[in-house]
Amino acid sequence: MNKVTQKTSGSGKQLKRATLEMSLKPFKSLEQSAIEEVCMEALRQWQPLIGMAESASLLLWVSDGSEILTWNDQYEDEFEWARYIGFANEEMFSHVQDKSDPHIARLYTENPVRFTYGDLRRVVDSFKRIAEEQFGVHLEVGIPFDAGPEFAYSDFKYKDHPEINRAELGGTYVSLKADYTVVCSWSKLNADSSAYAAYPGGIPEGTPFGEFLGRQCASFLPAIGFDYIWFSNGFALSYFPWTYLGANYNGTDLPLADYSEVSSKIMSFWDLFKRECPGVRTEVRGTNYGTGMDLAKDYIPLLELYEKKYLDFPPPNSPWGALNYDFGLELTGYMSRIAELPGETYPYRFYVNDPWFWQNPWWDYYDREPHDIYGPLSVARVNVGGALQMPGIVEILTIDTEKGELWGDGPAEVIPHIQKAFREAPDEPGLVTWLYPFRELHETVQGDNEASGRVFFHDWFVRCAINHGFPVNTVLGTDTFRAMSAEARRKLNGTILFVSSMWLDDERIAELADIVQGGGKVLLYGDVRQPGLLELLNLQTAEGGGLEGDLALELSFEEDQVYGDRGERKLRHRADIGDGTLGVALRNKEEAGTRIGAVAAQDGEERIFALSRSLPEWKGGRIGWVRGSLPFVKAGVTHLPVGQDSEWMDTSILLRYMLQDFGLSLQQVKQDSESQSALLFVSRHQNGFIMTGCKQDSSVQLKLRFPDGVPLFPGQTVVLGDGEAGLYSLDRTFRDECRVFVNQRERSRVSCRENQPTPSKMKRMVRTFSISNLLDAEVTIYPPLEMLESGAIEIKRGDSSILDWSGLQEDNRLLLVGITGTIHVSW
Repeated sequence: MNKVTQKTSGSGKQLKRATLEMSLKPFKSLEQSAIEEVCMEALRQWQPLIGMAESASLLLWVSDGSEILTWNDQYEDEFEWARYIGFANEEMFSHVQDKSDPHIARLYTENPVRFTYGDLRRVVDSFKRIAEEQFGVHLEVGIPFDAGPEFAYSDFKYKDHPEINRAELGGTYVSLKADYTVVCSWSKLNADSSAYAAYPGGIPEGTPFGEFLGRQCASFLPAIGFDYIWFSNGFALSYFPWTYLGANYNGTDLPLADYSEVSSKIMSFWDLFKRECPGVRTEVRGTNYGTGMDLAKDYIPLLELYEKKYLDFPPPNSPWGALNYDFGLELTGYMSRIAELPGETYPYRFYVNDPWFWQNPWWDYYDREPHDIYGPLSVARVNVGGALQMPGIVEILTIDTEKGELWGDGPAEVIPHIQKAFREAPDEPGLVTWLYPFRELHETVQGDNEASGRVFFHDWFVRCAINHGFPVNTVLGTDTFRAMSAEARRKLNGTILFVSSMWLDDERIAELADIVQGGGKVLLYGDVRQPGLLELLNLQTAEGGGLEGDLALELSFEEDQVYGDRGERKLRHRADIGDGTLGVALRNKEEAGTRIGAVAAQDGEERIFALSRSLPEWKGGRIGWVRGSLPFVKAGVTHLPVGQDSEWMDTSILLRYMLQDFGLSLQQVKQDSESQSALLFVSRHQNGFIMTGCKQDSSVQLKLRFPDGVPLFPGQTVVLGDGEAGLYSLDRTFRDECRVFVNQRERSRVSCRENQPTPSKMKRMVRTFSISNLLDAEVTIYPPLEMLESGAIEIKRGDSSILDWSGLQEDNRLLLVGITGTIHVSW
């Protein structure tokens, strides 16, 4: 078993870097003493987070990047900065055309200060000096460049050079008629006679924007004291950063573009920018979507950016989850980007405040609930040694509000949750590990534009599944998997390997077969057409061909309990974004080792939709498969896919149901069919299980049963017996540790409490759990491994007699049989 302690270096620090993001709004006076006072207060409030890290950085949201574009080596020049609340450049937004609209930008205070470049330099210098002198920390300062119009008024973008807001592909300009336009990274500038730092004689006609921005940055960043640049909100990746559509998909048809053309346009910016601004670290926020999603809609070549070392870190998790509660999208995107790394570590970002608009998410969207801390920080990637790797960077968006306030309650409430998440960091894979084909997805669309629909399905299906409570929160890239030794791969024995079928060739299918037939567990999703995979699953190509459109579903799983009429189980399958048609049937109907979980039927034709298989000679190994479909309708330009009406089933929920065949019953109890599923993640820490999740609908309950029995949480009581799952009414945001599982025939209310550690003859105990009201029960206990190895465990019955547990250890757990009454477990 893996006993990795979460640290990033020999320094003992949990983080490589802590990043604070801040606007200029707190600087309401430019007197030097006032500047220093703001710097001191900002660093003081967040010092506990900074103290977790080897170094710190400040991402200073000055404007929208136009201050870089207009830089002319003149420190006394003033620049426009983000001193507004609301949408600047309102003429660029279709939804704020009325000049009386209160959403249009207003000054955040009556008389905001006027900034010169020299003033900005003083702010940067003051932050660095105070961090070093007063807090003993090396502080880097970065600056963002944002492609959009909302943060600050920009004559350069919208009056002097509007041509940079158009994207040209195939000789024509393309647009999805989104709410507003953004700077296209591969655009070219018209001639301009104004003087700029890098172009004192003006901008020549046709200058590529990447070249212009790179040269300006090469002058501006060192002149003001900036150490790195941050490309914000999808800039330099997508021209359509706010919609799930793009150059290759308009919501109705795909493919619409050629991979080589679009990807080369994107890379042309990066090649030019890096040529003109070498040696300066470039970080990216990325899009709101996952790697496969971005490849399908926009052909974003993230693999090439990683391999060219243009990025040191992948994009962090998107902050969009706070705004639309689509945490499945946030976590799918996050895992897809960290499956492989361009460098040594990766960032996690948390959305506390918003300095531009009215919301401050910790208060206004999260209701001071930490689900967007514990959820993403239950995620970890598997490295080549088989150990789990947590993010080495924590970024805080932002430490100031739209009014320039530095609220001390924010850090005081948020930091303890971050600290706890890292103290309890995953140290071995969770229940399900996503084997993510980072390289193969790129190669698939590069080799065949027509494969875009299959790649689109790949990530979106998992997003839907996570939103339905599928507990995948460990990710492993295929490049990393191939590089792992046999010893490293053995650390995956306790997890279900979650794999899409689309990228599997004969060699990879043989590898999966070896895993399953050697006692491992694999769960597949997507269309199955490879002969070796069909054979492994006991399937064959159906004689009647593929089906799509409207079908009836028949399920054999135990489904979520829904009060009232759940209606028929129907499926509306789209082949274009659903990985093709439904086209497989059972090969050997007599085989006892195959269990059918779902069948789709249309006009008398049946297709297998989900099954699992395990043969006696497989040493307990099992393979499951869910075909899957996407519940999206064809729609116009929208930020997110438009779901089908509720009469049609979202089949991504079958991934959670399929876990029943692997001994995991994770059902939910809902008041009606409109109730949103709870999110659930299970991570492992020091041999225990940590259940993390959130419920948008707080009336939803969880019915849980694991292979060892019903989980017990300290401070909770559960009714169990008759082999049923235990019913829990957990908090809206829950994070509960489990080290005890119980099986018993008779029903009783079983309680688990953590008590004061009692004195013992062996040693001073650290923890004591009391489990009460057991009836002839099997009790499985997962103590910390070092306690098992040292024997520093004491189990007492309710009468204080000591139970001899020698001989009851099975691998990493203790199995007690025939327990009635109360036991106290200490270590």
